[in-house]
Amino acid sequence: MVSPTRDDPVTQWIQEIEVPAALISYTYRTIQKRFAKDLAPYNIGWGHFAILMSLYDEEGRSQDNLALSRGFDKTMIAKSVVKLEEEDLIRRQTDPADKRVKRLYLTEKSRKLQPEMKRIGYGINEFLIKDFDEKESKIVLEYLRKVAMNASELESPLSISPQDR
Repeated sequence: MVSPTRDDPVTQWIQEIEVPAALISYTYRTIQKRFAKDLAPYNIGWGHFAILMSLYDEEGRSQDNLALSRGFDKTMIAKSVVKLEEEDLIRRQTDPADKRVKRLYLTEKSRKLQPEMKRIGYGINEFLIKDFDEKESKIVLEYLRKVAMNASELESPLSISPQDR
């Protein structure tokens, strides 16, 4: 059981809940709130941040490739790309080999923001595992990856619903 660090209803609920989905949902919402706060000065949200981070790793990706590789909805990517263009953080360029494909590129403005975006992202991730030693951090990541792999199967039409087991 987790040692309490605060004496409030949320901490009590976290210690008592036995449902993984509830804990994951709480963690996700909390992280989203923190990203919203940290990214507000840049007029972007978490989805925009995720696109930028992906482009920092591999510039020139297509919107479809980005959606498929990160499990994002294509509509969300399309809307986010428009917002990022409006903020002068990315530009779209038609692929010369296939005119149907739009490739995404960083602008000078987004390149200058890269250290700050990485600081925000890494900072949140480091905070989440702040009480773990190196070995525990690796184990937690391994377990979270297993949970995410299981979750990815929920989107599959072949996944078995709990009532079918």
